[in-house]
Amino acid sequence: MKFCPKCGGIMLPREEDEKKYLVCMKCGYKMRLEVEDKNKYKLSYEVSSEKKVVTAKASQAARGGITPEEREMLQEYYEILLEELAEEESESSAD
Repeated sequence: MKFCPKCGGIMLPREEDEKKYLVCMKCGYKMRLEVEDKNKYKLSYEVSSEKKVVTAKASQAARGGITPEEREMLQEYYEILLEELAEEESESSAD
């Protein structure tokens, strides 16, 4: 562990522009991390399970959507579904 030569604060490793530095947490003094010190410090990040957010991502098929024939077929299926639902609804209301 190293301490700041200006204020005596603790110096922690930070990575900026793919270079590693030791930065003082009090005054912000920054010095390049020496080669022999690189093995002593390990930068790691941990996210608590409470802060994790589950997300979903929807994407189109790789070929870029559906063809006009597929669209027409889906429209026909949709119309048949609506007709069957209407029939079921009329049958249940008749009971």
